[in-house]
Amino acid sequence: MAKESFLDRPWSQVRRKDRRLDDETWQQDFLHTAPYGHLAIAWQDEPTIHTNLFWYDNDAIYLHQARVGKLRAILDQGSAPACFTVAEIGRILPNYTPLEFSVEYASVLVYGQIDVVAGLDNQRYALEGLMEKYSPQLTAGEDYDPMPDGDIRQTSVHKITIEQIVAKANIKPDDYIPEKIPPYDLPGESFIERARAQGVLSIGEKELS
Repeated sequence: MAKESFLDRPWSQVRRKDRRLDDETWQQDFLHTAPYGHLAIAWQDEPTIHTNLFWYDNDAIYLHQARVGKLRAILDQGSAPACFTVAEIGRILPNYTPLEFSVEYASVLVYGQIDVVAGLDNQRYALEGLMEKYSPQLTAGEDYDPMPDGDIRQTSVHKITIEQIVAKANIKPDDYIPEKIPPYDLPGESFIERARAQGVLSIGEKELS
């Protein structure tokens, strides 16, 4: 197949059909549990990507940032087409030649339109959803103060209206051993833990540019 023909394919057409994950239950479970995702949009032919905490309510994806910034300035111009993805890596899958090395993974890619959420009630709905996702063990009014309107007005809440979801996965059995070389976890250590140990800490005064 000529490379140029891939430009005519719809976004939902996955090259490796055997890796496509069409089960909506698994797609939704991943979007509910993934700790963060990556939002990609373009502004005047300039690509931009943002890594965000997010909340998925089975219909849309919500995220928030500061009231001012590049993303908010772009969205103030109107709704924008967006891609949002979450991914997780599993074991490295070695083989008899580097060409055949592989890796376990799962990923979900969402296509849709992103807008600024208007109205305190709508913003509160999204922000409370975020709190429930990331702090399910805490209760508003008991463990922390409920969000006052003034705090909500200081945030910019964004909504991705989902038009299409594409998911892929490569997950092997526990006892999977290709070419007698067992799978193994990705070598290395946490950047955050290494930086913390070396004193690279975010404890200074807030600085804005």
